[in-house]
Amino acid sequence: MDMPELPNKHVNPEYCTDHLMTDYAHVGLYDVKKRHAWIAKKRKGQSPIRVSHARLLVGGTQDTSTISKDQFVCYWFHPPNTGEGFVHGYPIEWDEGQLMVRLDPYWDFAAKLFINPAETARVEKNIDNQIRSATHLMSLYLQNPPSYPLSLHLVGPRAADSMFYMKRYDPTAISEEEII
Repeated sequence: MDMPELPNKHVNPEYCTDHLMTDYAHVGLYDVKKRHAWIAKKRKGQSPIRVSHARLLVGGTQDTSTISKDQFVCYWFHPPNTGEGFVHGYPIEWDEGQLMVRLDPYWDFAAKLFINPAETARVEKNIDNQIRSATHLMSLYLQNPPSYPLSLHLVGPRAADSMFYMKRYDPTAISEEEII
């Protein structure tokens, strides 16, 4: 008898789920090819925001990574009042929800290859692709919209590579134009 294929053979079902939640802080992985998101499950004794991204994958641990992580964009989700401080020196409104998506200008997650920083046109196209992925990820979270404002940030290796408050959802907004 043939076994049904798992949605992603790299994802560790012990540590993650594809049921997106907005009621607890967690880390997640976004598969850019399949346009699918995975998040850390609540587990006894372990905060889902403290789990390493690699731990969500088969072969990864809390301390070691795995090559299959190269196809996933890492992100962090914080409902209101679950984070604190600055990100790359930038103030964040922690009394609202925050979706922080890793931005890597020089890594193409779909092709799994490094882009030479001197190839500026390719780097810019890659950034545009990552913005589209991050925007799609936010739309997945908004399919069951939270009751609180939620902002999208792309966090690069340096503050200059980051885009803070790129998009914002506000459930009290009057018109569709005010939402994202």
